[in-house]
Amino acid sequence: MIREVVKLCGLDRAQINEKLCLLDGCGVNFEVREEDLDATVIMTSELDAQMFGVVRSTVYNLFDGEVYASDVISLQELAAHLLKIGGRTLGVAESLTGGLICSMLAEVPGISGNLYEGIICYNKNSKAERLGVSRDTLAAFGAISRETAYEMVKGIGCQPADIGLATTGLAGPSGDEGKPVGLTYIGVGSGDFILTFEKKFTGDRNEIRRRAANVALFYLIRYLKGDVWRL
Repeated sequence: MIREVVKLCGLDRAQINEKLCLLDGCGVNFEVREEDLDATVIMTSELDAQMFGVVRSTVYNLFDGEVYASDVISLQELAAHLLKIGGRTLGVAESLTGGLICSMLAEVPGISGNLYEGIICYNKNSKAERLGVSRDTLAAFGAISRETAYEMVKGIGCQPADIGLATTGLAGPSGDEGKPVGLTYIGVGSGDFILTFEKKFTGDRNEIRRRAANVALFYLIRYLKGDVWRL
C-alpha cells in the first residue's frame, strides 16, 4: 500500500472533489479533510510505484496553485519554519482577522525568534496612526481596499521587521463602505516588493475570519518560498 499526503489551501471540499473527479478510475483512493480552506488530501493505492507516480504528478498539476506541502504540517508550522531558515523577521497587521494569524503562529515553539509584533488595527484611525496608512488613501478607497492593504504592509514591515503581512476586510454580519460581506484584501511583502490579493470568502463571521487567516498564511508561505510568480 502506497500512501501520500498533500496539503492544500484556498479551496473547499466541493472544489477539491470536483477536480479529483477527473481522476475517477485511476486506481488511487482519495480522502479529503477540509477546515476553513486548509485541506488535507490523503492518497492511498495498491498501484506500483511507477503508476502511482503518474497519478501523483497529475494531482500536483491539478492543484498547482493551492499546494503548500506534501506532508502532515500546518500552515503556521511551515510559515514558522520558512521564516526561521530564511532568517526573516515578520510583522503582522490584522484588521478583520483580529489577531488570529498571530495566535496561530504563537502555537509554534520558538516563533519569538522570527515574529516581531502583531497589531490589531480594527479602526480606521488605528490604521492611520499606528501603521501610517494615508488618510487620503482611506478616504479615496476605504479601509477595505487593495491600496489600504498595501500601505498596512508598508507600515508593519519596516525595521526591525523585514517582511509584513496584513489583512483587511468584512467579516459581517453586514457590509460596509458599500462593499459585501466576505470581501478581503491580503498584503504580503517587504520594501517596495509588496503583493496584494482580493479574496471573497463565504460562511458566517468567524468562518470568514478563520479562512482569511489561513489564506494569509498560505500567501506568506508562497512568498517566503519565492513562488510569487504563481501567486
